Amino acid sequence: MTKINAADAMLKVIEDWGVKNIYGLPGGSIDSTMNALYNRKDTLNYIQVRHEEVGALAAVGEAKVTGEIGVTFGSAGPGAVHLLNGLYDAQYDHVPVLALVGQVPTSAMNTNYFQELNENPMFADVSVYNRTVMTAEQMPAVVDEAIRQAYAKRGAAVITIPKDLGWQEIEDNYISSANLYQKPLPLEPDSERIQQAWKILKEAKHPLIYIGQGTRGAREEVLALSKMLQAPILSSALAKGIVPDNAPAYMGSAGRVASKPGVEIASNTDAVLFLGSDMPFQSFFIPEDAKYIQVDIDGTKFGRRHQVDLAILADAKLTIKKLMEIGEQLPETAWYRAALADKENWVEWLEKRSLIDSSPLEVEPVFKAINEMATDDAIFQVDVGNVTIDGMRLLDTSKNQRFTTSGWYATMGYALPAAIGASLNIQTDKFGQFLGMELGRW
Repeated sequence: MTKINAADAMLKVIEDWGVKNIYGLPGGSIDSTMNALYNRKDTLNYIQVRHEEVGALAAVGEAKVTGEIGVTFGSAGPGAVHLLNGLYDAQYDHVPVLALVGQVPTSAMNTNYFQELNENPMFADVSVYNRTVMTAEQMPAVVDEAIRQAYAKRGAAVITIPKDLGWQEIEDNYISSANLYQKPLPLEPDSERIQQAWKILKEAKHPLIYIGQGTRGAREEVLALSKMLQAPILSSALAKGIVPDNAPAYMGSAGRVASKPGVEIASNTDAVLFLGSDMPFQSFFIPEDAKYIQVDIDGTKFGRRHQVDLAILADAKLTIKKLMEIGEQLPETAWYRAALADKENWVEWLEKRSLIDSSPLEVEPVFKAINEMATDDAIFQVDVGNVTIDGMRLLDTSKNQRFTTSGWYATMGYALPAAIGASLNIQTDKFGQFLGMELGRW
């Protein structure tokens, strides 16, 4: 039987899962992985960063725009600690990421050795799977399991690798489970609950559709339901771009990254269809007495942010389709006309702001220039702070543009590393064009 270094066998598993890029900073405790990356340089693209946090956020940025797992690594001690910020972003925004973490040799563990940390407890809170490899032979299997868990639970999986194990030769006979992986089938909504939801929405005077990431891939369905219900649309920050910014019924967002029509519509609604989001600020802008229908594939989210009148455990897109199957076109309402006029007024005001020639420079003309530069399939990776608000309000995702930010964890320094991850993946796949911009912290 052919022999192979355990670190090389581990990378073969990672390749089987379709990974093309690995981000990290070299270090002595992770040198077997570095050697394996060199051996597999024709099939894996190693991106050397200058700080482990950058590598972790680059992996996150790739995962957010592709839906596929991002991979990063760091050495023992401080290198491991530096990964935490990026891994928390992955965990909070529910994207699959694998982190390979160095550790001192097994013979030096538990001896207060140079840069030795008890790393497992440090990663316990930030991971869906967190293990230390105990033998060279189990390295490929443990990484295989880590990737399965990262996909199944949509979060960060962490594997700690003692320095000496990756160098040991093992049998080259491990077969990964990558070819067995299947995406879960979408949950069908309960028919009786669909009937109840339609009754609530039909009887509402001021209905509202609020969308989150759970509606990704349902652009046409959301727009069609909005027209049928005569209901304006709001979105969470991470759902920006699911429906076009220039859709007349799209009001933007409410809460921390609000637009004017978003706040006004949300605060005056009497019935909300809340689709696929766990946005935390709902209680600040949705009236307490508004009827509230929450649709999610995760039942633990029901009632977490707002009192729920009807919970539907189901896929958002399927729920919309079922509502439209049993529903009928509702008559035009003053509420819907007022929402469209509010949005039109907002757009006109922003356009006037974008033409201001002043010193110091106003923010709106800057974003107008960015929109003019952007391709139809540009990806905007936006940092955290006032720029998040500006990006939500002013970046144009009316075509096939994508928008991401550090949504839930909201870490500064997200934009540039995330842009690296997105752009490298797209270049590797020869897919579209990329507009990578760190939009600063104005």
